[in-house]
Amino acid sequence: MRFADPYWLLLAPLVVLLVLRRRRQRPALLFSSVAELAALPRTFAQRVRAALPWLEIAGLLLLVVALARPQAGREDSVVSSHGVAIELVLDKSQSMEAQDLDPDPWDRVTRSRLDVVKEVVADFIDLDGNLPGRPTDLIGLVSFAGWVQSHCPLTLDHAAVLRLLQDVQLPNVDPRDPSAGEVLRTAIGDGLVTAVDRLRDAPAKSKVAVLLSDGVSNIGEASPRAAAELAKAQDVRVYTIGVGTARDGLDEDALREVAEITGGRYFNARDAESLANVYREIDGLERTELEAKLFVRWSERNLPFLLLGIALLVAHRLLLDTRFRSLP
Repeated sequence: MRFADPYWLLLAPLVVLLVLRRRRQRPALLFSSVAELAALPRTFAQRVRAALPWLEIAGLLLLVVALARPQAGREDSVVSSHGVAIELVLDKSQSMEAQDLDPDPWDRVTRSRLDVVKEVVADFIDLDGNLPGRPTDLIGLVSFAGWVQSHCPLTLDHAAVLRLLQDVQLPNVDPRDPSAGEVLRTAIGDGLVTAVDRLRDAPAKSKVAVLLSDGVSNIGEASPRAAAELAKAQDVRVYTIGVGTARDGLDEDALREVAEITGGRYFNARDAESLANVYREIDGLERTELEAKLFVRWSERNLPFLLLGIALLVAHRLLLDTRFRSLP
């Protein structure tokens, strides 16, 4: 609580003095003795009349308070962020169908590489996951196989990103389709180019792409190196994650080169635990610098004082002109 114009409160003592002085200066009739009257009990009307000056004082003081503009405040805090914009780029090519990333002999439900990756990525995004989460960062989602799909633009609505993450699925094509071969390939360079394009105008201090793949770039207009050069030109740092080994068809050299060109790092993950550790390490490398700002919202509270003050003065005037009217 505060007063926006507190200097009006200086009138309060003056108001009290003026009312009390005016009351003492009222004309009166002199009697030789009122001793016998003083011994009589005071009536309710006499008590009310004695309180009338204080009713006027109270009304005037409330008007003074209203003039001083009392305000009620509510503290709010805003967390501002220097900002990290993160594009998650996921490989969903045919090789991501392998079920070797999370071998569990006790689990009757086998999971593909893509299923495990989606689970770890969800933890990376979600504040309630096993990883710290990225509540203040802009996050977007891109996937690629033989073509690139942008699932979600950069957003702070991480619940939406998590929902759209579930839409990332392995290509469902008929092997007899003449175009099936192209669909099932891996366009790593095009996936990264799309991510860089989404990050180009991001309102963030730091721009990052996290690219995960388990294969070799074998289709697309842009090579991984060309995409990395574009990322470097746009100040986008790329962290690359290779799933599996070279024996499985992983092109570690290309992913390592992309990371080196852009100032990022290359990581290798061969099981679910190491994959989670990779995202945990990336999370630690790219933390948002937060700055909390506290401010107070003030709202006017003078109207009740004004209305009550006017009501008391009107009541005072009515009582003096009717029931307690006196002569002289």
